[in-house]
Amino acid sequence: MKCEPNASETRAVGTPPGSPGSSGSPGSAGIGKTIGRTIGLVLALPGLVGYVLGTSVLGRDRAFSLTSERLAKRAGLLGIYELQAVYRYTTGGVGRDVHFGFMSVFSKPAVRIGQRVYIGRFCTIGWAEIQDDVVLADGVQVLSGRHQHGAETRGGRPWRENEQVYRLVTIGRGAWIGAGAVVMADVGPGAVVAAGAVVVKPVPADARVGGVPAKVLGGDSNNSHMLGSRAA
Repeated sequence: MKCEPNASETRAVGTPPGSPGSSGSPGSAGIGKTIGRTIGLVLALPGLVGYVLGTSVLGRDRAFSLTSERLAKRAGLLGIYELQAVYRYTTGGVGRDVHFGFMSVFSKPAVRIGQRVYIGRFCTIGWAEIQDDVVLADGVQVLSGRHQHGAETRGGRPWRENEQVYRLVTIGRGAWIGAGAVVMADVGPGAVVAAGAVVVKPVPADARVGGVPAKVLGGDSNNSHMLGSRAA
């Protein structure tokens, strides 16, 4: 089973036509991006004002998640530039040329996003560090760790009443996360996670994993021990 994207797929998904990171003549592209970022900042002002006001009433986390949900319907290039501006001021950091897909939302303002990251449509991202050149295909979920509601419950107490425990999940530079994957643990640089996989243990750098729960692919039983070792 091969889960590696070929070159044409990388171009189509990593830098979709018309996205801020797509190619063009250096001069016109630079001018276009400057204009787009300026317009995006202007469009973002109402959302930023709402976020600041909401923070004083609801707290930062709740105000941030509501702002993200409200802005998730933004579409097109101007929508992407607007989202870049909003998240640059409301998160732990957003790099240049980040593509935000339609209806993708963030739940934790501590999220950090590197340069040239592609986030597909309908993604949900919690407390995560997404490093440079990462691709998240459509429908990816990056959770805030594996045990957000604890590892066990006692005395018939509902799971939702457990103390919530969040953990930073890091996706390393250049990693590719396939459509519909659920990521609860770190993914190393250059790794590929197949579509629909559920990652519950750290994935080492350059590994190819898939399945539920995710396991190393390729038929090499000698590499089966890799999953769960510390991601580089």
